[in-house]
Amino acid sequence: MMIDGAILRTKYPRLVPDPFVFECKPGWLGLLDDFFACVDRVLPATVGFELIQVKEKMGGLRIYHGTDGPIPDAVSNEIREANLRAEARSEHICEDCGKRGRMSNRGGYYTVVCEEHADADGRLAIPIEPEGSSRIGGTSGGWRRYDFDKDAFVPCDPPEGW
Repeated sequence: MMIDGAILRTKYPRLVPDPFVFECKPGWLGLLDDFFACVDRVLPATVGFELIQVKEKMGGLRIYHGTDGPIPDAVSNEIREANLRAEARSEHICEDCGKRGRMSNRGGYYTVVCEEHADADGRLAIPIEPEGSSRIGGTSGGWRRYDFDKDAFVPCDPPEGW
């Protein structure tokens, strides 16, 4: 079952077009709501927002979007951080129900599931070790990873071999 976009379309009519297909499961609805709330708050009313695609990829949430005009750097940075936060949080939230989950491998397919949703149609999702979020590199800010318990990006070492 995929997300029913009607809820988000009703809350954020200038951000979510009708029709629009969300290619991810309902457990990530809260993550998308947080992302759209940020965009709605910071994006100037004179600038159009284009939602291109929202999907699950490699077990995590991906939100592809654009604007129809220039926006201040501070606004662009805030939207980028909201996007990164949604993607990082998705690595810890069950796609199916929205409870805390683990990045897992189900027959070569990466998915984030809680214990309740680890078994789907007799195929068990095996948690991937070590647990944690992807690292995000920056040209000036160094490397960061998302700490779910702090709900914040924290400094970290670059990936091995970088």
